[in-house]
Amino acid sequence: MQRLTFVLLVVLAINQVRVAMEGWGNFVLRHPGFADFGNYYLYARVGLNQGWSRLYDLAAQQHEWLRLGGPDVIPWFPIIYPPPLAWLVVPFTLLPLPVAFGCWTALLLGLILLTCRLVAPGPTRMSRWMVLAAMLAVFPVLFALLLGQILIVELAAVAGAWWLIGRGREIPAGILLVALVFKPQIAILLPVILLVIGRWRTVAVWFAGSAVVALIAVITTGLSGLHDYAVRLADAAAVAPQFLVPTQFTMAGLLGHGVVTIVVSALAVALTIAVAYRHRAEGAAIPVAAALVGSMLITPYLHYQDLSALLLAGGIALHGSLDRWQRTLMVLGYLLLLATSFWGWGFGLFSAVLGSTLVLTEAAWLLVTFRVSASASATRPAVGFGQVPLDRTA
Repeated sequence: MQRLTFVLLVVLAINQVRVAMEGWGNFVLRHPGFADFGNYYLYARVGLNQGWSRLYDLAAQQHEWLRLGGPDVIPWFPIIYPPPLAWLVVPFTLLPLPVAFGCWTALLLGLILLTCRLVAPGPTRMSRWMVLAAMLAVFPVLFALLLGQILIVELAAVAGAWWLIGRGREIPAGILLVALVFKPQIAILLPVILLVIGRWRTVAVWFAGSAVVALIAVITTGLSGLHDYAVRLADAAAVAPQFLVPTQFTMAGLLGHGVVTIVVSALAVALTIAVAYRHRAEGAAIPVAAALVGSMLITPYLHYQDLSALLLAGGIALHGSLDRWQRTLMVLGYLLLLATSFWGWGFGLFSAVLGSTLVLTEAAWLLVTFRVSASASATRPAVGFGQVPLDRTA
């Protein structure tokens, strides 16, 4: 059965890579500025050439945009990235855009392979290749790679932090988690969950590092610049059309913007914390996976490629002890991601149905995981694509 699953995943992965390259890859290779990295590149140049205090000044952004070639080179979107992203991309602005994009893509591909190696749930070569095939069989990760998305950096940092925590190296784990500043909404609950399960050193280092980054951002960007940034984020959360946000994958898309969504989101946070506390003695795998799932439930907005966080959550969860219902819901969630890869990443009715079902599946997994007692799960053998060692830390 394992070999048959592996062959099926490889076939799906090859097909997905082929479709991705035909549909997006060839276009992006010819027009690298239309990838998200084009906006990162523009963003860094705004800071360098127009002044860091004008990062969110639309006039400054448009001026630099026109200098790079305007709509023929980079599509226009109001920039909503945090200041640290501009700092990270500054060295790449020393290169022409196509060369910079190639170097950036090579870096992201290396991080994807490293992440797969860290979360592969077994010592065998087949288990490692199966994780890679399962990831490539769905479109979000490929889409993130084609776009040059900073999301890959953040998810690799989360995977690395989880791996380090499992080996008692909490301080370097906290340093890695400073990468959450790039897209905080994807793993916003993770520091809270780590605190709940007693990883206070990791949280302290993360907090200190993030505070330093925030201080530098305030000094360089200024209060008025940060106010403009807050306005852009509010626009994106409200699904302003220029941000192209697919609402079907969020709680707000399912329930609308209002009191009901606020209440349900608060309940989702409480449930995520309860799951982490209930499984705190087993290690970090289930709590970290729950933190990623809970974050995806409550995030005010996300893009299609952000669903990659659910793949990472599933890979990490396989290192914990899972019962039949948890595994069933994980398989269902993966099948839904497969379905969205072919039919569900637009804005039509079928996409809305798939997105809503995925949100409900995420919530159901948290509920089922809370139901599983920590003592009972600790006595069960770990399961996954192979025998999975329990993630226990003394």
